[in-house]
Amino acid sequence: MEKEKEITKEEFLNATLDKISQVYSGREGCRCGCGGEYTATSFMKNPRSTVNDVLVGKRLKRAKGLIKKGISFETGTTYINIITGVRRVLTFYFDEI
Repeated sequence: MEKEKEITKEEFLNATLDKISQVYSGREGCRCGCGGEYTATSFMKNPRSTVNDVLVGKRLKRAKGLIKKGISFETGTTYINIITGVRRVLTFYFDEI
């Protein structure tokens, strides 16, 4: 079985809205929604939160700028988690498209 590869910094910096299913904005920690909010894109299959391409686009632009400035981030096979402040994050998901 082939191991899935993690999203790279370059892949994220070149990502467009149609590759993103949703973004979480809020406190670092669990992702149940109690410490932040999810916003889906119109490209997500079966969205479970508000769909707002404009807002996700603004958050994507902000996140790319932060990464270009050297802010800390971590990646997985379906997400990138960007530190935006003290215990605050933006997490972009690249699944369910």
